Parts: sequence; C-alpha cells; structure tokens
Amino acid sequence: MQCHALTPEKRRCPQDARAGAQYCAAHDRELGQPAQGKPRLGGIAARLRGAFGPRIYDGGKYDPPGWLNDAPTQKVIEHLQNHPDSMVRWTAAYILRKRRAVEAIDPLWNVLQHDETRFVRQQSAVALGKIGTPLAVAPLVQALNHDRDQGVRQACAIALGNLGLPHTDQEIARVLEREENVYVKWDCIVALGQLGDRRVEKLLVRLQAEEIAQVIRDACRDALLEIQQRERLTTSPHPPSP
Repeated sequence: MQCHALTPEKRRCPQDARAGAQYCAAHDRELGQPAQGKPRLGGIAARLRGAFGPRIYDGGKYDPPGWLNDAPTQKVIEHLQNHPDSMVRWTAAYILRKRRAVEAIDPLWNVLQHDETRFVRQQSAVALGKIGTPLAVAPLVQALNHDRDQGVRQACAIALGNLGLPHTDQEIARVLEREENVYVKWDCIVALGQLGDRRVEKLLVRLQAEEIAQVIRDACRDALLEIQQRERLTTSPHPPSP
C-alpha cells in the first residue's frame, strides 16, 4: 500500500508504506509514533478509531441494485476501482459510504485521485467523510487543494467540516485564501464555522470586509458567530438549559 501521508505540496507521498503501517519509514517516524501521550494515528489505532469513532450523520437515500448492494465489501471495492460503467462506480462509492467501510479508505483515495468522472470522485469524497476516521483527512485535503472540479472540492470541504478533527481548519484556511470559486469558498467558510477554531477568526473578519460577493460576507458572519457560540459553550461553567 502507498504511504498515507501528504507531501508539502499536498500530494500523496509516492513511497510505499511500511509493512503493517499506514506510512513510509520517514512519515512513520514523523506521524505514526506516539508523542507526549497522544494516540498513534497510524496502524492499528487508526483502524480502531475508524471503526469506533463518532458516527457522522448521513441522510443520503438511494436504492442500489441488489446485485451490488448485496455483494461483499471487497467485491464492492473491486467494482469501485475497475467497473467500466461510471454509474456502477458511483453506486459502489455510495454503498461503501453507507457501510462506513474503513477498509475502503485507500481504494476511495485512489479513485478520488484518478477517476476521470467527476461525480464518482465527488461521491468518493463524501464516502471518505462519512466513514469518519482521521485517515480520511489526507485524501480530502489533497483533493481540496488539487481537484479540477469545483463540486469535488466542495464535497471535500464539507466532509472535512463534518469530520470535526483538530488542525484541519488550517488546511481549509490555506485553500480558502487562494480559492477563486465562490461556491467552494462558501463551503470552506461553513466548514471553518463547524470546526470552531478561533485561529481562523482574523481571516474570516478580513474576508467579511474585503469580499465583493454578499454570500461570502454572510457566510463569514455566520461562521464567526458559530465559532463564538462554540467558544461560549466550551468555556461556560454550567451546561445550557434544555
């Protein structure tokens, strides 16, 4: 399996992962080893966090054909990667999303990188977000930075916001500062509001003052209010009344 880390250019590391690990030797030393009591993000711990982590709401409804819906997960993964019909590949990604299949993260990443059909890549991004493991962050960050389709980049921003993991706000903020598409910018801002990290407040205040598009200024206002509300909830000595 290929290393699960990103290069400084936000592309997937081209090296092979070490046996039984998620990272190559260099990134395993950097990312996979415990530090100051923090849990290891590679290997077994990441799989456990993926299997037992927080369930992210999924309201998507679609009725896949029985021959694919009833197939074992490994067979669904094969169809995701190899079937010539793009609709079958999209459906396979949807099924893996609904199953929260942690074993599909690497195949979904490969599809997100290489599939020629934008709506297949988009559904793969959604699936990675719904699986809800830290291992989904790297593929989503890569595609948010580099995918040519705005809908795929939007799906990545939304997924990162839904994951709610620390430090992803800085990845989103860096993209937001250079992104030109108004819809992608809007979803990045919404995601920053969901993440609730006060480090992005200065950026949002600046965008609110400088942006021409009213929808972006409104999104910045709402995100700032959400960040402040989350801050009050986390610092309040008393829980909110029911």
